[in-house]
Amino acid sequence: MNKKLLIFKRKKAKELHEKGWSNRKIARHLLASKNSVGKWVQMDESEISSDNRGGEKGKSRKYTPETKRQIIKIRTDLEKEDSYFIGSKVVKENYENRTGEKVSKSYVDRVLKEAGMVKSQGKKRKVRSKYMKYPEYTLIKLGKSMMSVDFIGPKYLKDSDNRINFLSCKYIRPEKRGIATRIEGQTTEETITALKEIWKTHPIPEILKIDNDSAFGANLPHERYIGKLAFFLLNLGVYPLYIAPRSPWNNGQVEGFNSVFSKKFWNKLHFSDEQEIDVKIEGFNVAYEKYSRLVSNNPELKEKDIKYIDDFKDVNLENKCVERFKTDKIYFLRIVRRKNDKGSDEEYGFIDSLKHEIKLPKDLINLFVFCALDLKSKLLKINIELDDGSLKEVKSMAFVIKNVIYNRA
Repeated sequence: MNKKLLIFKRKKAKELHEKGWSNRKIARHLLASKNSVGKWVQMDESEISSDNRGGEKGKSRKYTPETKRQIIKIRTDLEKEDSYFIGSKVVKENYENRTGEKVSKSYVDRVLKEAGMVKSQGKKRKVRSKYMKYPEYTLIKLGKSMMSVDFIGPKYLKDSDNRINFLSCKYIRPEKRGIATRIEGQTTEETITALKEIWKTHPIPEILKIDNDSAFGANLPHERYIGKLAFFLLNLGVYPLYIAPRSPWNNGQVEGFNSVFSKKFWNKLHFSDEQEIDVKIEGFNVAYEKYSRLVSNNPELKEKDIKYIDDFKDVNLENKCVERFKTDKIYFLRIVRRKNDKGSDEEYGFIDSLKHEIKLPKDLINLFVFCALDLKSKLLKINIELDDGSLKEVKSMAFVIKNVIYNRA
């Protein structure tokens, strides 16, 4: 392949990757191998326009031995400082900040691997969501800001039966930031209390992504009721987005943060009591914020788009009257399940929303649907995402939530 064509394909691969195309789809489009596309989308701008083919194996034509020595020293210094984050992204950014010179992440990876300072990553498990019409593009376009929450725990201190629980919060966009805080239990009240505290100093998101834990109010024993957390969010102008049951990868951002928390904080440090946990967790949150700023290029939020909990001092956050909600929609992801025997005349698809079974065509079985419950119009709209990223409505129905007040008192 000539150099001009190679550079064109690299640039096009980056462009399509940023639009949300999968590596497999890009490879088919550009008539390239999936492995090549995987490398191209990870390249920075300096790498895209360079052609390092044909050099002696194992030797870089671009970087000097001094570059290699500096990279190893930075990684060693980070380890001595007991930094929470010492991966190749952090090493790369530290190198560039110290020297003013650019270095590719792939080269840093190679140097650290050759020095025995990193473990080889296992092969990634293939995700089947594409074949299930997972509404990836819809979620990308949904709201200017999004945050995800989850519980961590219970954990236990050595020689203690006391449960230690945490609420994990991960900002997904436009900035990327993780916050963990200790809570007394995995309850609705503790969740609301923790969010109020976090949102004193951190922006309230437009979308809050949550799972179907009963504390989050989406798995109540009575049909067509929503919980206290949903009312709290609606009165703040936050759209609740409930992921599909038994599909934690739908909430992959916060699950990833949970893994970092366990590996870098809980499994790494030792604590004598809850008070020591509270002190050290503040240090972890500060370190993660610095890490996010270092590697994520978080954009500056516009002042007009930022709201904090103190901006809602005069708002009744337990209000149940739909006319006074700051927002009036609740979103759901669901997988269409099969009812009755496959191939029988009685076979059909269905979803379970707020403990209410909704019948759907059988050709939707095992596919994801994106549901929008409009409390004001009392309509539930069920959609499937098409290949071009647009939504197609497959069903619309009247749907009234019993503990919402629809008329002014």
